[in-house]
Parts: sequence; structure tokens; C-alpha cells
Amino acid sequence: MAQAKKRVIAVSGCKGGVGKTVVSVNLALALTKLGQRVVLMDGNLSVPDVEFTLGMNKNGFKGHLSSSKNFSSIGDDTVVNEIINPQQEGLLDGPLGVKVFTPAAQEEWKDNIQIVQAVELIQGMDDLASDLDTLIIDTAPGLAPDNVTLIQAATEVLVVISQEDLSVVDAVRQIELLYRVFNVHQFYIVVNLVSGRRGGAKQFEKLQQYLKDDKQIVLRYLGAIPYDKTVSESVLKQSAVLSVSDDSRAARAFHRIGHKLSKLPVPEPKGRIEFFLPGRIKERI
Repeated sequence: MAQAKKRVIAVSGCKGGVGKTVVSVNLALALTKLGQRVVLMDGNLSVPDVEFTLGMNKNGFKGHLSSSKNFSSIGDDTVVNEIINPQQEGLLDGPLGVKVFTPAAQEEWKDNIQIVQAVELIQGMDDLASDLDTLIIDTAPGLAPDNVTLIQAATEVLVVISQEDLSVVDAVRQIELLYRVFNVHQFYIVVNLVSGRRGGAKQFEKLQQYLKDDKQIVLRYLGAIPYDKTVSESVLKQSAVLSVSDDSRAARAFHRIGHKLSKLPVPEPKGRIEFFLPGRIKERI
């Protein structure tokens, strides 16, 4: 396993409908355009939808990407033996150079997801460490134990909210759970589908007000994504907005957020079960 620190961003949202997958997909593309090697992982282990969002479920689009090769010589002939592990079998070519990993492509992940399976997935991802700089996880909505396990295993947690006040209340529940149970202190906030210049900042201020008594929780506002018809058009086309209209208002917002994230230092490991953890601590489940 590579020892260099990897950026692992869990894109989460306790309430469905806030555009979490759209944020995950376009943020992955924005970071890829900055020269990072990005793997976008579908963390909704029960109902995966990243491939659908990107149109990768269409015939002819999907294809295996990664494999480890052993080279051996027999006389003058060179034989290439490919060794494909279960993680690499789910790694596919996505748009603009991003790589997409869907654990649910393996039948065993489709039903009855348990915490132990989520932990096995986290540990199994070590084999991909040398092939990426950033792993972005599009997590499932809600607070199911397997989903929370994936979220807390990331180096950074990005919470997506919208202009609906209910999304703020749900975000508070999720942040408090991750802080009190898993000792996660820092959260990035992105406000999606804002209608005005101040819409995102106002929602962030509401979130701060709800959590003002928890002095150890650190909230960092990364920015807002404006309501933009090109986003809904790209969804209908099963494409990312950065692929369809890279100069749209929403695309420019994703680029700003990606640039801001790329400048932030990668946090140190917390000592819990985490992705790509050097000297991994084995925990009993």
C-alpha cells in the first residue's frame, strides 16, 4: 500500500433530493481537470446511481480499466499475465479522465448491506492507492450504519444542503452523529440549487446557528451551486454538466469549489477505520 496521504472526500447529505450525486460527479471532474488522478466511488451500496447519472449503464460504454500485470519471459517471448482483483474489476473509464468504481457491480453488494461489508470494502480499496490522488465517495442519503461507516472513514466529509430548511435540519442531525459517535470534527459545506447570490451564505449561517453550542465542530463553507437549467439538461442526457457546458454558471461554481479543495491540506489520519490508512489499525466489528 502506498504511504503517501490520499485525499478521501465523502460527499454526503442526510436528506435525499439535495443533488448530492450531481455534486459528487462534477466535483470529481473538476479535480480531474486540475490534473489529479480521481476515482469516483458509488457509495450507495444498495441502490447505486453514479453509472446511471453518467450514462455508463448504456450498452457499449462500460469497460474494465485497471489491472496489475506480471511480465515473464520464455525464451524470446514475453508473456503478460493480468491479475485482476475484485476492486479492479469494478473500476471503469468515466468522462474526462475520471475513473468510476462501483462496488454494487458485484452481486454480493446489492442486498442486505452490513457494516462488516462496508469495512471490508474500505480495507480492500488499499489495492487502488497507487493509482489515485483523490477518492470521492458519493454516499447514500440517510444515517444507515453501513453508510455512516463509509462517511466516517473518509479524510474529509462534504455535506450538501439546499435552500430547503429541512435539508439544514437533517444536516445538523448527521453532523452531530458523526461528531459525537465517530469524533469527526471538521465538515465542508456546499449549498446546492441556490436562487440568489446570498442564498448559499444564508443557509450556511443557519447551519452555524444550529450548531453554535458544539464548539468542537468546525464548519467550512466551500461555496454554492446556483440553480442552472444546464444541470437539469445534463441530467436528462445522463452526463455531467462539466461535460455538457463547461462554461455554464453551475460549471464555473464547481470549478471554484474544486480549486479551493485542491489547495487545502489533507488531514492527518484519526486512528479509526479509514481508507488508505498507513499501518492500518484492525478493529473488531
